[in-house]
Amino acid sequence: MAYTMIAEREQQKIRKQRESALIVIANAQVMEAEGWQVVITDEDGNTLPLAEFEATLSQKFSSWYKPKSRAVVPTTIPGPNLFAEPANDDAAPEAVVAAELAAEQAEAATVEVQEVAEDDFETAETANAIPAKDDEREEIALVTEEMAG
Repeated sequence: MAYTMIAEREQQKIRKQRESALIVIANAQVMEAEGWQVVITDEDGNTLPLAEFEATLSQKFSSWYKPKSRAVVPTTIPGPNLFAEPANDDAAPEAVVAAELAAEQAEAATVEVQEVAEDDFETAETANAIPAKDDEREEIALVTEEMAG
C-alpha cells in the first residue's frame, strides 16, 4: 500500500492503508474534523501531519490538486481567569455550591422513597401465565387499591 493514515484519540488508534492519496486525505480530513490527531505516511516512508501531507501533494500534483483552505483551530483551550473579578451576573463559586447543596437537601426532604419488596416484582412465570378470570381480577384490583391507599 502506498499511503497509511494513522488517527489517534484518547486511547483509540485507527490505521488505514490506501493506494490513492486523495482517499487517504479525504479520510484524514473527516477524522481530523472529529477531533482525531492524524498523521500520514507516504510511499517514501515520510510521516507527516495532514496539512503538511496536503502541501507536499499539492506541490507534487500542482496541475490538478489544490488543497482546501481550512480554518485555524487552536490547539489549546483557554481556561478561566481565576484572578479576574467576577462579572456582575456571575455568582461566586461558594454561592453556587451552597445553592446546589440547598437544592439537594430540599429535594431529598420532599421526595418520599417507597420501599419495594422483592415479592412485588413479577416473575417470568407470572408474566407468561394465562390471564386471570374475572373473580381473580377483582381480587387483584382490591389488593392494589389497599396497597395504594
